[in-house]
Amino acid sequence: MINLNKNKIDSAIQSNDLSNIRRYELKYTINEGLASEIRDYIKNIYTLDKHVPPGERGYLVNTLYFDTPDLRFYYDTKFRKLTRYKPRARFYGEKATDLIWPEIKYRNANVIWKRRYSIPIAHWPILFSLYKSEKKIAAIKNHLENFQDVVFWNNAQPVLHVRYFREPYVAKLAAYNRITFDRWLCCRPANGSIELDYEEGDMIFFDDPTSSKSDDSPVILEIKVETLVPVWIIELINTFNLMQRAYSKYCYGLDCLMNYQGNGRIAKFQL
Repeated sequence: MINLNKNKIDSAIQSNDLSNIRRYELKYTINEGLASEIRDYIKNIYTLDKHVPPGERGYLVNTLYFDTPDLRFYYDTKFRKLTRYKPRARFYGEKATDLIWPEIKYRNANVIWKRRYSIPIAHWPILFSLYKSEKKIAAIKNHLENFQDVVFWNNAQPVLHVRYFREPYVAKLAAYNRITFDRWLCCRPANGSIELDYEEGDMIFFDDPTSSKSDDSPVILEIKVETLVPVWIIELINTFNLMQRAYSKYCYGLDCLMNYQGNGRIAKFQL
């Protein structure tokens, strides 16, 4: 049995520098042919992310999304509320084996901030029990500074687990400039459980043409920059005539499950 008190939890969090990432995100849905052309186009400016395992072209990203009982974060995103945020926790690879990254993603118009840290997987369930028993509501209300604050104050629970394969590239000429290609989007209902293990048979793909509202299964292209969009990005957008599109993996995944539930195809999805 793991025995860990709140001081040790806080120490584990503080030992990882809390990362505040301020950036702009541009999203597009493209086909595989165009993805290949863009990959070739950027090869002299971008290199594969150092976190990609040797011999691979990317890695799996797993995200557990939390939401309020009335799905406020979902509706804020779906109806494009100008200022919004959502709490989520992320791990990388097929299974959660070492670290998990709790984070808050804030958005104000086109500007995005992320605040996150990492903790060992073993600390994940303990984080919730200690936090709920020892935090004071008055303090939380005025300082929604981290994942636990947002979850606790909003009574947020795990709603959806989304998984996809990411092919990430980083610019050689900028401190923060990333281009990612995301594929094979699938999800499962979380039903309020913080459990990270899952069965492959529970995953439902939602990158088909009908779910994604595309002509074929799309590749989600994301361009992320820290400040102004570099000249070479503007040239890329113009060269390939890219049309920006809002695309929330959380919203599309939840829409997919709602559709399954409405058709009686999934019984254990609970809002």
